[in-house]
Amino acid sequence: MKRKVGTLLEENVFRLAKRRALEEARSLSELIQEALIAYLNKKITDDPKKREEAYRMFCEQPMPLSPEQFDLIQKEDTWEQ
Repeated sequence: MKRKVGTLLEENVFRLAKRRALEEARSLSELIQEALIAYLNKKITDDPKKREEAYRMFCEQPMPLSPEQFDLIQKEDTWEQ
């Protein structure tokens, strides 16, 4: 049995989801339901060692970027891809 749900989304997230649903010829409801199921089925690892390792890997060391790469990242609009 399906249930109606009301929620608020950022305008750009809604626009991207609507566009993806149109591209895949399915309803926005189907797209959101599939995404939610995929998220809920992911195994969540609450392993403190893995969290610490991830923190060290991504936060404690500088990323070697050239000035050009840094400028490109700053200018990139990730929501429009």
